[in-house]
Amino acid sequence: MSSEAKVGTVVIVALAIFVATFLQVASIRLAGEKITYRTYFAFAGGIDSGDLVRYGGRKAGTIIEVRPAPEDPTRNEVIFEVRDDVPVNADSIATVGSLSALGDNYLEITPGTNEARRLEPGETLPSREAVSFSDITNKMIEVTETAQVVMVDLRDAINQITDDAHVLIGNLQEITGEKNRQSIEEMLANANTLVSEQSPKIDRITTQVTEMLERVDRMVVDLRKVADNADKMVLNANRTVEETREPLKKDLAELEATLVKAREMLEDVRVLVIVNEDNINETVENFRVASENIEQLTNDLRQQPWSLVRVTPKPDRAVPVPAK
Repeated sequence: MSSEAKVGTVVIVALAIFVATFLQVASIRLAGEKITYRTYFAFAGGIDSGDLVRYGGRKAGTIIEVRPAPEDPTRNEVIFEVRDDVPVNADSIATVGSLSALGDNYLEITPGTNEARRLEPGETLPSREAVSFSDITNKMIEVTETAQVVMVDLRDAINQITDDAHVLIGNLQEITGEKNRQSIEEMLANANTLVSEQSPKIDRITTQVTEMLERVDRMVVDLRKVADNADKMVLNANRTVEETREPLKKDLAELEATLVKAREMLEDVRVLVIVNEDNINETVENFRVASENIEQLTNDLRQQPWSLVRVTPKPDRAVPVPAK
């Protein structure tokens, strides 16, 4: 056998071993029962039947079919299957992903949370729309147009600022001229003279302000003492009130009981008066008659005191007649 035939045989055997190993590894990784789910996109992002499905970045299954949704043909229905050990739950989200800018797109499923409910076979998985290259291009165009407008506005603002700077420089040059410089020197000299003349007065005012602040501090200390004394007085008053509260309550309770008894006694007197009203009226009438009799007796005794010892009155004495 020639060397070329030997090399060809080795290559064929190596290729057969590689294919067998690849198929075995693929069968091991994709072995197990498959579970079918579905999701919907407005923009499918270039995915198609047979494309890969990843769960958290790991290979999990394949796309079975991409077709218009029966209920709404304007949307894309994606039917896919994953291994039964992939925990697809209600918090998982389907989106179109890519591992690189030039790589093929695939269907990515986010893991969600472990506490969420596991989806049943055939259920619909929530989706998040992918941003297409045309959308990015449109956004870049909008940003470019906005940047152009901003640049125009910025150029106008810079021109305005430049004009204002020229005016400011002209004003500064005018201010720093010989005439204005002399005026400024005279103004500074006058200010120095004024400060020298008023310095004793300023010192005196400062001293007075310092003394006043010291007095205020002493007054604050006195006010604090007064406040402390007021607090003590309030505490003493509270203590006095607390000490006299119970006796006052007791006295008020006794007074209330006395008033209740007095009210009951007055009620009894009122009932007694109502019951004996006729007897009282008769007694009052008897007293009145007795008073009248006593008054009559008094008048008789005053006019005829002899009636007490003699029943028949003495005859009246005759009037003496003078002799003729």
